[in-house]
Amino acid sequence: MSGPGWRHLRRTIDTFELMFVRRGVLPMRVGEQTLHIEAGQIALLPPNVEHAGADIITSDVDFYWMHFKLPDARMLPDDAGLPQDDHCLLLPDERTLPDPDRLAVMCGQLIDIYARFGPYSNAYCDYFATGLLLEVSAQERLKADFATHRTLAGYRGDGKPITSADRVRQQQEWAMHVDSAGAAGDSSGLAPMLAIRSWIMANAFDDITVAKVAARFHYSPSYLTAMYRRVFGVGVAEQIIEYRIDRARELLSSTASSVADIAREVGYADPKYFMRVFKRRTGLTPGQYRDAFPARLYNTV
Repeated sequence: MSGPGWRHLRRTIDTFELMFVRRGVLPMRVGEQTLHIEAGQIALLPPNVEHAGADIITSDVDFYWMHFKLPDARMLPDDAGLPQDDHCLLLPDERTLPDPDRLAVMCGQLIDIYARFGPYSNAYCDYFATGLLLEVSAQERLKADFATHRTLAGYRGDGKPITSADRVRQQQEWAMHVDSAGAAGDSSGLAPMLAIRSWIMANAFDDITVAKVAARFHYSPSYLTAMYRRVFGVGVAEQIIEYRIDRARELLSSTASSVADIAREVGYADPKYFMRVFKRRTGLTPGQYRDAFPARLYNTV
């Protein structure tokens, strides 16, 4: 984290530097180019090129950075075809990440690993840093899919990635199958439940309850809960909690926000109740979970 009055020092180093901004804007000059790296964006600074802060920052900026060497790296022109071998890292010079939350969690984990097993070079840090770069590369390769669907859903048996777009297509095909079966007497109701789940995902951090969701979609709470559980294996209340706690985990691992502020951000007015729910779901208190990511580096004026 950097506060008002701070400016990145001027230097030339022999390694790449990956910068990832979580909050605010980081002004940088790289050679003759000026960058304003915004929240959710990354920038790759090349080795042996002078870089410095372009301006003194006037508000708080949270960002991660990582130095690494790539001896065989080469620049690709914009019209070049992408290397098909996924063992080849594809790192953009500047990009808005399709899914910054995934990278934020990995950055927090890498800091924790370094704090526990550094500062000397070790295989754990090296391999985890490589995994972080592979995540950036995977998001770059799949940016067309990420533009509308957030995350990788997994990998096929042949090693090719399954994107969320693939999962959505599978769900749509399943819904079509269920709808056609419904005409013959099957009333599983997948299609409306998918719509309800999407709405819950978008509104989970607001003041919503099972009764409010049911009223919005014209069901009784008990019927909605039974149908939702039949389709997804969890009830509506559990689904809301799952989305809230997943978001809380990300905030605990990647921000310095207080537990009370995080509780309010994810939809809990009572921090003590949030802490009970969090421990029941994860087995850890929010403080214990945050301790898994203890070392945060701060820049001062």
